[in-house]
Amino acid sequence: MPSLPKWINDTMESVLPSKFKDCTIINTEDISNTLRRIRFETDLTGVDFSPTYAIGIRINERDFRNYSPFNFDRERGTFDILFHLHDITAAGCRYIESLSAGDTMKVLLPRGRKLFDPEAKIHFSVGDETSLGSSLSIKEAAESSDRLFLCLHEMEEPVALETLDLFGYHTPKHNTMKTIEALTCFLNEEKQAVDNREVIFYITGNGKKMSLIRRFLKGGGVDPTCIKSQAYWMEGKKGL
Repeated sequence: MPSLPKWINDTMESVLPSKFKDCTIINTEDISNTLRRIRFETDLTGVDFSPTYAIGIRINERDFRNYSPFNFDRERGTFDILFHLHDITAAGCRYIESLSAGDTMKVLLPRGRKLFDPEAKIHFSVGDETSLGSSLSIKEAAESSDRLFLCLHEMEEPVALETLDLFGYHTPKHNTMKTIEALTCFLNEEKQAVDNREVIFYITGNGKKMSLIRRFLKGGGVDPTCIKSQAYWMEGKKGL
């Protein structure tokens, strides 16, 4: 989200109160050295939510950051966010590091593009650490409909995938060839499902890497309508 003057952000919170929820942190948990899961509590009655939607958190006077909720439970009024704390000098990381149980904040309600296709037989999420929350929300929706879920994440600490119950492919950071090899293996094993358009690929995370993977999948015979994508960050642009 772009940086805006403080008065504009203050005004938005005041004149659009229906777009915000007052949330309380009820639990924090370090999944790895760079991943922290935080559970929020608020009244979620009537709040629209779909996998890959994002909430907005105001990290300072001028800036909001987007994060993907999962474990979205309207009845209990809770949801989780998995934060990637990659750089303590970044404004978003500093803010998240400062949070603890009992803290309260205004959160911009979930919104975004409805990428999830409930008709698909296989849901394949591809991304990096910033994609983990999105993958978890897709996994929950897929498995609730008895559909198959797979994922491929570029990770510094792949052991975190086991902690999160995200079993699938993983590749080292900055190794595009390993990512391509893993996708090639899947395309060969599930050729019939891919040809029948029964597989939906959700590509999120690094915008540059996302474009490369999209081109590769299309070149590998995946129908463009079966590729859903959303960039979360790009080198040189502000973000968490």
